[in-house]
Amino acid sequence: MSRKRIFTLIYSYFLLVYLELILNLFTICTVTKHFLYTILFMIPAAIILYILSSLFRPIVNKIIYNITVFIIGMYFCVQNVYYSVFGTYMSFSLINMGEDAIDNFTEQLQQGIKDSIWCNVAIIAILLITLLITVADCLCFERYKLRFTVINLIAAFIVHTSCVMLLGIGGTGAYTVYDVYYSTDSSTDATVQNLGLITTTRLEAQHTIFKKHYAQKSIKKASLVIEERDYSQAEYNVLNIDFKEIVDNCDSLDAAHLAAQLSRIEPTKKNEYTGIFKNHNLITICAESFSPYIIDKKRTPTLYRLANEGFIFNNFYASYDAVTTNGEYTYCLGMFPDLSRSKKNNSFIASAENELPFALGNQFKSIGADTYAYHNFLGTYYSRNITHPNMGYDTFKTPENGLDIAPTWPSSDYDMMVESVGDYINSEKQFHAYYMTFSGHYQYNWANIMCLRNRTAVKHLNYPTTVKAYLSCNLELEKALTYLLDELEKAKIADKTVIVLTTDHYPYGLDENNYNVLSGKQIDTVFEKYRNSFICWSGSIKQAVNVNEICSTIDILPTLLNLFGFEYDSRLIMGRDILAEGENTAILANQSFICSDYRFNAKTNELILTTDREISDIEIESKKSYIKSILNLSRTILNTNFYQYITED
Repeated sequence: MSRKRIFTLIYSYFLLVYLELILNLFTICTVTKHFLYTILFMIPAAIILYILSSLFRPIVNKIIYNITVFIIGMYFCVQNVYYSVFGTYMSFSLINMGEDAIDNFTEQLQQGIKDSIWCNVAIIAILLITLLITVADCLCFERYKLRFTVINLIAAFIVHTSCVMLLGIGGTGAYTVYDVYYSTDSSTDATVQNLGLITTTRLEAQHTIFKKHYAQKSIKKASLVIEERDYSQAEYNVLNIDFKEIVDNCDSLDAAHLAAQLSRIEPTKKNEYTGIFKNHNLITICAESFSPYIIDKKRTPTLYRLANEGFIFNNFYASYDAVTTNGEYTYCLGMFPDLSRSKKNNSFIASAENELPFALGNQFKSIGADTYAYHNFLGTYYSRNITHPNMGYDTFKTPENGLDIAPTWPSSDYDMMVESVGDYINSEKQFHAYYMTFSGHYQYNWANIMCLRNRTAVKHLNYPTTVKAYLSCNLELEKALTYLLDELEKAKIADKTVIVLTTDHYPYGLDENNYNVLSGKQIDTVFEKYRNSFICWSGSIKQAVNVNEICSTIDILPTLLNLFGFEYDSRLIMGRDILAEGENTAILANQSFICSDYRFNAKTNELILTTDREISDIEIESKKSYIKSILNLSRTILNTNFYQYITED
């Protein structure tokens, strides 16, 4: 092999490593020891890039090389912009949402481009250097004979296999680099930080294209064993489900294995709060980018009242740092969405034709209550016009479908509340209303019409503009809640109504410094930035109930089902009734988790003890397996439409 060919291969390798290094430095702002695996996996990637540029005539090879390098470089730029906006990397499955992002996130993307300018300049610089040295004929683009191409392919395969074998050096247990590589549930963030963006994209593309193959590999023969246990419906939140009947007669092997797994889950017991809200109305609110640090006794008196009366969940964590549809899905259905590499669409859309008997809309409809859902933006965005009626909401109003407000970006929560409360406030029937708000949406500046609307209320605050603008737009939510509560009290039904509020995700439009300013303290970005509010208020609760159990978004639905006394099966919902006896865990979407005695960072496989109690390796590994099972069971329930098989004895 000539020196020129060797230089071409070395340069290709340097180029890929450079792109990975730049992405690390400008997104997570560090290079961990696991970057070594990224360096290793770039060797076979560089060989493949070299092979692609040696298959045809030199001029064609030169064009192919530059186009390929340009596409790779632009993909890194896109990832950098996406990370600057959402604080997370874009998974392969989200690429098909690019058109929606461009149409609806134009200003946010423009700001993201500005915020990531220096990283993208560094990427574009190497692309220009590559173009220049190819024009200067510094690289070799001679056509390889078939024999040399085969040799290079074999070399790439051998190096790749060696890299994979080296993954086991650090162990093969849950959340090791080995597990991140092989597990279908590994998050995009964890995979990028452990293996690099190029390897992550390859793995996600493989799992998406060969989804059935990976699904079959995950099935275990022993999992068809049924746990025959008789739980009293008077004591436990269970239904009389014949799991053996499902295993023996369902038309899906995945569903059969799932039924066997679910039969072995310990259900939650009913408790002193079971049915406390029976016959009450329910209003649930998913508040866009909400933070508990918005709440202030003087500035937001209604929010303050709601947060300090009723049930007060002192250790609640919102599971997501971005992507509204995932947070909304978990809130509404008590399960994690499909976060695996095999997903081809967001889980709400995937659930649109599924049976969803435990969704609150369907539960209330089953007892004859009226059900309503509202959103102050286009109903077609995230396909809510399809997904929300499937959850049991007979009335679903948006600006283009019955809600008399303008579909601006963003639009007013207060206007939505004024235009919707009349639908149910004077109803003689029990009702349930669900709201997905929009006023709190990024970006936070005075060009945002919701921020501008309440500017005078925050202009005196000694905060950066971004923080003041964030507080300002969320005053639309405060005004909406004030109007709602006033109307409930005028109608004399506040004592028969429950208001529940939580967020879809962390307010990613605030960077770390701004969030520290908002909170008034230094926030731990691994765990504590997810701390949020689960407001559960009713005028019928005269003395606040403090709940110190650790919990997260997935736990809200089963907790409400128990409070309202609905008949449901706690084994079939992956969240857990927070008020039931037993240990609770706050689970974050990246598979990090928080227990009473320790915390686990899934990205770094690091355990942080918060107690003097000695914790065994067996206990920790058991908890890790439990967390993975929650994601796996949630995904399988969705993808098999499992609830269609439920029939009571």
